[in-house]
Amino acid sequence: MSDIIMRTPQSIQELKNYLSIADERTYILAGGTDFIIKMNKNNIYEGTIIDLTGINELNYIKKEDKFIKIGSNTTFTDISGSRIINEYASCVAQAASLVGSVQIRNCATIAGNVANASQAADCIPALMCLDAKVKIMNGKGEFSEKNIEKVVLGINKNCLKNDEVIVEILIPLRDHMYKSAFYKIGSRSSVTISKLNIAVSVKLEEFIEKASVVIGSLGERAFHSTICEEMLVNKKINQKLFIDFKKKLKEQVDLAIPNRSSKAYKREAIVGVADEVIKKLF
Repeated sequence: MSDIIMRTPQSIQELKNYLSIADERTYILAGGTDFIIKMNKNNIYEGTIIDLTGINELNYIKKEDKFIKIGSNTTFTDISGSRIINEYASCVAQAASLVGSVQIRNCATIAGNVANASQAADCIPALMCLDAKVKIMNGKGEFSEKNIEKVVLGINKNCLKNDEVIVEILIPLRDHMYKSAFYKIGSRSSVTISKLNIAVSVKLEEFIEKASVVIGSLGERAFHSTICEEMLVNKKINQKLFIDFKKKLKEQVDLAIPNRSSKAYKREAIVGVADEVIKKLF
C-alpha cells in the first residue's frame, strides 16, 4: 500500500521549513512530467513529495545584476515565448520550444529539467553553452551558486543533497555580438527524445572571437567539445569553416563513443544537426 505524504508549499519560507526536515525519502516535484515514470521504475511507494508548483515567487524571467534570471518554476512554454530569452539567450529559447509536446512544455520546468539530469535533456546543453549557473537553497535558508556542469553529474544524477533545491537559473547577460543556437534530432519529427543535440554560442565581429560548443546525448551527460571550440576561434565565416566544423564534429563522435554501435549513425546525424545550427547562427 502506498504511503506518500504530499507537501505543497505556497512560499519560499514554507519550502525552507519542509526542506529542514527532508531525508533520503524526500522527493522534489518541479513540473513532474517524468516523476510518475520514476516512481514506477524505482518502486517508490512511501516518502514525502514536496511540490513546488504553488510557489509563485519562483516563476519569473528578468534581467538583473548582469544576469538573466529564471525562477525554478518557470515552464518551457514561458521560456520559449520570452522576449528576453529570445533576444539574449536564443539557444535556450530554441531548446525550450523543442521539449516534448505542448502539454509537457506547459507543465515541465527548467529546474526540473536540470535536476532530472537526463543525458537527452534539451536545456542542459543550451545552458552549459552560455555558462549558466544554478542557485540552490537548503533547509537552513542558505543559498549557494554552482556552474551547471557541477550540478549535473551523470545519467539522472545531480549534486543536490536531501535538503537542497534549485530556486533559480542564472545566465550571464551578454551583448549583441554574441549569437547562439540549438538543434536536436530524434526518432520522430515532434514530441521526440533527443538522440543527438548541439548548442553553439559565438562572439562574432570580423571573425569568431569566442566559441562554445556543447553536445548532448553523446554520453552520460552533455559536454563541451573543446576540439570544435578551438577550431572555430579566430576564424572568418565562410564555407570552408562550415565544412571543417562538421569534420571536427565527426571526429568528436569518434572520440566520445569509439566502440558504440550507434557511432556510424551519429557521425552522419551530427552533420545534419550542425547544418541546422549553422543556418540559425549565420
